[in-house]
Amino acid sequence: MRVEGERARVLITVKATPQPSTSYGDTSCVAGVRIDGDEPSWIRLYPIAFRWLDGDAQFKKYDVIELEVRRKDSDTRRESYSPTQDSWSVVQNLPPWKARHKIIGLLEPTTTCELMRAASADGSAPSLGLVYPADVDRLEFEPHPKWTPEQLAKMQARIDKESSALIPMSGSIPAILKEPEFKVRYRYRCADAACSGHQGRILDWELTSLQNRLRHRGEDVKAGVTEKFLEQMFAPERQAGFYMGNFELAARRGKFSVLGVYWPRFEDAVAPAPTLF
Repeated sequence: MRVEGERARVLITVKATPQPSTSYGDTSCVAGVRIDGDEPSWIRLYPIAFRWLDGDAQFKKYDVIELEVRRKDSDTRRESYSPTQDSWSVVQNLPPWKARHKIIGLLEPTTTCELMRAASADGSAPSLGLVYPADVDRLEFEPHPKWTPEQLAKMQARIDKESSALIPMSGSIPAILKEPEFKVRYRYRCADAACSGHQGRILDWELTSLQNRLRHRGEDVKAGVTEKFLEQMFAPERQAGFYMGNFELAARRGKFSVLGVYWPRFEDAVAPAPTLF
């Protein structure tokens, strides 16, 4: 039985880097804060074949969008919804950082240790959360593997299908997705009193885009990433936290990755009033 759709208003906080997909060529996971209820709550929107969207349909981080969603019953993570394609419209973009903190500041922070414990014990436990680390030690870099022949075939099949269609589903056909040069992880401790440290892989699309720009300009990718994702985002004047998320596979529910960084200045991260708009 088809689950009825519902309208949702969402502040977009996360756009994960695209991955090869059998159905869509490549697709992204998007997450944010739902703000049409009595209190803000996390929501995951998947799949969105973002690179295949026309320019007018491509929303940005910290856009507020309205769209139709359906609960993704095959995924026991409570925050997971399937968006109705092309149902969204942008209401507004929230500038940094005070306007954003009026919403983000209403969310109860957690710790990576708590997220991992809960998700390991219960598949329906929170799968998204905001974690303010106690300290961030360093970034770790690992060469990103090349796409496998199977992954390349998935992406090429979508390109071939769109190229041969009399009326393409998308307005433009992107080139095959380029893999980033590095996998990058934060080495950090969360605020749990017993925390012994974490490695959190960064899945933020901004990281992939930055790597591609640096590589295209012939610049030092590691140095550029470190400057942005460590020195700027975690500068002393910033109250920086991680948007954390886990995986759909039950065997990996207890593993959380860094989906993005929330990095307002302390002066802008003032306690908001308990209203959204």
